[in-house]
Amino acid sequence: MSSAYRIASPFLIRLAGVPFDVLEELATPNACAAARDLLAQEKQLHGLKSAALEFVTRRDSGLSSEEFAAWRAAIRRDKIPEQKIPPPLQEYARVATAAGQARSQLECQLEEELSRARRALLQTSQRILPGYLVFGSGEVHHLIDHSGGDLPPRNSRSRERERHLLLYLQRIAAKNDTFSEFGPSAWGSASQSGAALNFEPRPGIARREVFLERWTAHALAAAINSDPQTFLEHRPRLNPNGLLIDNRFVFADSGIAIEISPQELPILARCNGATPMHTFVAAGGASSREPALIPPAEDAPAGELDLIRGLIDKKILIAALEVPALEPFAFQILHDDIAAWREGAARQRWLPLADSLVKSAADFSETTAPNQRQQIFSAARQQLSQFGAERKPGQRSLYAAVNPIAEECFRDCRFEISEPLLDEVVTEAEPWIDFWRDNYAFVGSRVAAGLRMVLEKVGKSALPLPAFLRACETAKLPLTGPGLVGLAVMAFQEIKAAFRERLKPHAHLAEYELTAADCHFVRENFSYQKFDEFTFPSGDLQLAASSQDAILRGEYRWIVSELHPAAATLHHCMYWSCPDHTAVSRALQLSTSGKPFFHFGFFAADFTAHTTVRIFDALPQQAVFASPQRGNPRWHSVLPAQTEVFIEQDGDVALRANRQYLGSFARNWIIPLGFHPFQFGLAPHTPRLRCGRVIVQRRSWSVSSEEVGGGNFAGLSRELVLAIERLRAAKDWPRFVYIRPTEQALRRSGAEGRDKDTKPVFIDLESYLSLEIFHRWLSKAGELEITEMLPAPDELWWHEADGRRTFELRTLMVPR
Repeated sequence: MSSAYRIASPFLIRLAGVPFDVLEELATPNACAAARDLLAQEKQLHGLKSAALEFVTRRDSGLSSEEFAAWRAAIRRDKIPEQKIPPPLQEYARVATAAGQARSQLECQLEEELSRARRALLQTSQRILPGYLVFGSGEVHHLIDHSGGDLPPRNSRSRERERHLLLYLQRIAAKNDTFSEFGPSAWGSASQSGAALNFEPRPGIARREVFLERWTAHALAAAINSDPQTFLEHRPRLNPNGLLIDNRFVFADSGIAIEISPQELPILARCNGATPMHTFVAAGGASSREPALIPPAEDAPAGELDLIRGLIDKKILIAALEVPALEPFAFQILHDDIAAWREGAARQRWLPLADSLVKSAADFSETTAPNQRQQIFSAARQQLSQFGAERKPGQRSLYAAVNPIAEECFRDCRFEISEPLLDEVVTEAEPWIDFWRDNYAFVGSRVAAGLRMVLEKVGKSALPLPAFLRACETAKLPLTGPGLVGLAVMAFQEIKAAFRERLKPHAHLAEYELTAADCHFVRENFSYQKFDEFTFPSGDLQLAASSQDAILRGEYRWIVSELHPAAATLHHCMYWSCPDHTAVSRALQLSTSGKPFFHFGFFAADFTAHTTVRIFDALPQQAVFASPQRGNPRWHSVLPAQTEVFIEQDGDVALRANRQYLGSFARNWIIPLGFHPFQFGLAPHTPRLRCGRVIVQRRSWSVSSEEVGGGNFAGLSRELVLAIERLRAAKDWPRFVYIRPTEQALRRSGAEGRDKDTKPVFIDLESYLSLEIFHRWLSKAGELEITEMLPAPDELWWHEADGRRTFELRTLMVPR
């Protein structure tokens, strides 16, 4: 059976930087086994207690009043008094003795294994984490300062330190975040013939890319723009949100028109963004005094320079050092701008600083020694702080860069997989892919409806782009911010609610095979404008098997971990190392149906260099730059003031310039942020979902803090182990899971969208150190979502000399 989809080649491989084995060394399985044995004994004892109490209260029990009182008190406490045991109480006494022994065994095993696990944690952290903690926000290096020698006393401070170390380790050993050598990238390809799988990973990092983060460019630009000495070096340009019409400058966002004097007109003609300010100063026409930053025009002396200041004041001109949009190497571009300044005080002040920071990145790439790298970081931060630039970790966002320098790493893995093996995914999971695409179109239609309401509210069927963006801001729908995503989130709630209703009859099952009708319920039950462009997803795939040989024998299972918009393959941290940009571009052309699209300043497209979306590099013929930001002169660009937002005949809200279609607001790569992750959970349990043989959603549970019950869970807590083992038995939890707060818990706390709160955390339910993290997160959130680990540890077939690794394939699913 052939699918309507295929997986394009090449595809990205996201790898864990550290073997999963390091986490298994931290387990306390014997203590957990002892806890299960104790619970079994206590259950049996509970069944015998009523009969035992009934016997001792009988008049013919033969017990004296003292014996009766002693036995009754002991049985109520699951104990045995130091007296002769009557035959009817022999079985109770045997089980009570066994329970007492199990309780002692649990105490002994827990103390012994926890000491061993703590020592392993500290030793592993000392070996692995120094290089990782170089990138840590804040002063985290104290976490491993005392990791050698004797174990420190297990007080609250030690427990906190151990939790932090384990959280760092789980991130780089049990997850596939792209991050330096601790989350390197690789690339694989599909073959039409040969073995099902070829796999030859080369040890170590094959290539590194080091660069200054975008926030350093913004900080440098802000400092320079506040320095009056740099004013004459700026290259003024007309505000792209306005148009010069005859002798008036008309702001497209407000409609305000400002008269331009005959002296100002020729100046505006020369303000092309390439001509520095000092060239405007006619011989003898400029004031000899030091130029103020932008003094009021009426106070300025006569001359072209003063006219320019007036035009800047009126926001007709932009004269500043601007950070280029969608450029991962923004700092280098600003450095080159400064280097092009004329010789003088401004250049002498700022170029050495820019040179020094560029050199810091180069020095960082030349060493991997943690101490040296930390010194380079410290020096770079110190230089940035000289002009008031300091990045503080003030927001809990995983992708909010804090460090001045970023690093990407590439591994050579010689990974090749057969097309028939890949085709199994899109063939079996085709209904699930249909579901994602139908949902995309439905959400797109709802987003378009929301945007039409904005136009209707202002009584227009078309507006200049700046005016439309301003109208959306007024309607509390900021499109350069989260406005589009907010509309998409609301639309997705309709689909979520409807699909959850379909799942409810199957909620008691461990696994449920979705039918085509389940996956096609959107197209069958909702009315919306259907379209294909941009709806073909990027899929994160995982292949579970006990070994590479098992895969060749056909003993494996595919897992669709997540679906993303196709642009998820274009983040700089992934795209930079792609071996065949042309092939990726061809696949993206198919996924977009060749339709144009535009960038209008959406903030998430480039808020870090690491995540900057390289859309103009991958699809230069389709991408249009329609933002007031500074763009690359090589890109196809239009002034925002020259574009018009309009309603298509099918109701879509799109952009055009000179009657040329430039793209859609709703039919693009932004709105899927509103339905990510594409998951559907039921409380208290959601079965594993599969399409054919492909798993499309892992089994999950919800648990509240009340379900854990009371008890002393601090320090070395037998009660914590017992409480978790009770939950495991009651809810059928596997040993290895991931946790995160439920949607309801995040909504209550206001933490929705904060990556550090929503990103899953790996938990080994047979590791006491993990249990402490579990309990802490549950206490904080009040309610957690528990998701099974798939592939499970015994299905991690990526084996290297140092152990097994988790990984995923980030693919492009395109029309066949």
